[in-house]
Amino acid sequence: MSRSHPKSIRLKLISLYVGLLSVIFVCFGAYIYWGFQQFLVHALEQSLTRRAHQIASTILEELPSRGDAYVAGEIQARFAPELNERVIRISDASQHVVYASRNADLLSSFLVGPVPAGMTEGKAVSRREFPDRGFPLRVIALGRRLSNGNAYTVEVGAPEDEIAMSLRGLLIMLAIGFPVLIILAILGGYSLLGRALSPVNEIVNAAERITFKNLSQRLPVPPTGDEFERISEALNRMIQRLEEAFQIANRFSADASHELRTPLTIIRGELEALAGSPSLPDQSKERVADMLEEVERLGRIVEGLLLVSRLEAGETQMKFEPVNLGELTDSIADQMELMGEDKLLTLTREIKAGVIVEGDSARLRQVVVNLLDNAIKYTPEGGTVRLRVKVEENHGVLEVSDTGIGITPEALPHVFNRFFRSEEAKAGRLPGTGLGLSIVQSITEALGGSVRAESRHGLGTLVRVQLPLIQQKKNV
Repeated sequence: MSRSHPKSIRLKLISLYVGLLSVIFVCFGAYIYWGFQQFLVHALEQSLTRRAHQIASTILEELPSRGDAYVAGEIQARFAPELNERVIRISDASQHVVYASRNADLLSSFLVGPVPAGMTEGKAVSRREFPDRGFPLRVIALGRRLSNGNAYTVEVGAPEDEIAMSLRGLLIMLAIGFPVLIILAILGGYSLLGRALSPVNEIVNAAERITFKNLSQRLPVPPTGDEFERISEALNRMIQRLEEAFQIANRFSADASHELRTPLTIIRGELEALAGSPSLPDQSKERVADMLEEVERLGRIVEGLLLVSRLEAGETQMKFEPVNLGELTDSIADQMELMGEDKLLTLTREIKAGVIVEGDSARLRQVVVNLLDNAIKYTPEGGTVRLRVKVEENHGVLEVSDTGIGITPEALPHVFNRFFRSEEAKAGRLPGTGLGLSIVQSITEALGGSVRAESRHGLGTLVRVQLPLIQQKKNV
């Protein structure tokens, strides 16, 4: 019962948990990716800005007195832009290039790019350039006015390859770490939910063991103080109400059956006396005979209902003794064989000797008689009824099968219910009260056995009774 299936609460909660966690991880990963990208861009821009300030405040100030060659030499000596993958350009207000690093010619869009408009003195402006090949270029432009009044623009750029590689490494790490975290979350969630839902499994297992025969049992109440505890308490209260209602119904059935026995006996006696009266006309005697048959049928119903009610309530004392199931079945078959001959039925027997079960011989006789009577009753003329007694898995087994009208799949689960009769039996006006199989089940279960029916509509029925062997009982 603890196994998970597609509609279990555990799988639903884990699916919801994993889905929500996946959304959180994706959002968090996107935020980390964006934040790391902004951090790298900001760090690169700060580095380029510092370099632009250094060039403007130290080297560019010497331009009026020392000339362009000095500026170019100092930049090459101090910053080596080609080796450091940096691009540097210095231009005046007329966009005349004072200095350009040798690698700048690879970045044509950078060389012809306009000087940023609205640039103020000493304020750096950032922009991105997109060369014909390679990575995008991050450029910092800084305006500077010298002591001679001339204005210059210092532009320092660097490719974003390190940023791209760092972001690619982060993306790989997230792509690897995300599934690992999800798997760990699933395993952890499955384990935690298993512990959290373990009271449910205990409640379900206990509920599966409760039938109308042990309604006094109750479900375990987990001392968790949560909804599971409330559900268990509510279900226990419901079981208690069901137990009380079932006891009332059983008591009513038993009391009503018991009370009906006396008036039925009186009515039968009066009818028998009336039927034996010499002054009664023959036509009236026939009516009295019909009434006697109905009274006897009603008496059988009352006796059967009383027996079932007492067996289910545990009020009937069973006399447990060794019973030879084969001999008992064989003797009953001898007595009832004439019933089968009247319908031209073939009665076959496969009875294993020495099948000794522990039970009440009188009650077991009722079981065999009811099953054999049903088989004969519901088998058309020329059919076959088979009795089989054998040992199977330390149990004595009685099988009664026939080639009768069978039972529909819809009716089969209800054949052991009180007063249940199939539509075919009602339509065919076959005799019966609908208590025979209910009595068989009650007696069998009271003896510690079980009974089940198999049937194919129109082909026949098999009823299988399984009882503990006497050897098994002694070893327990």
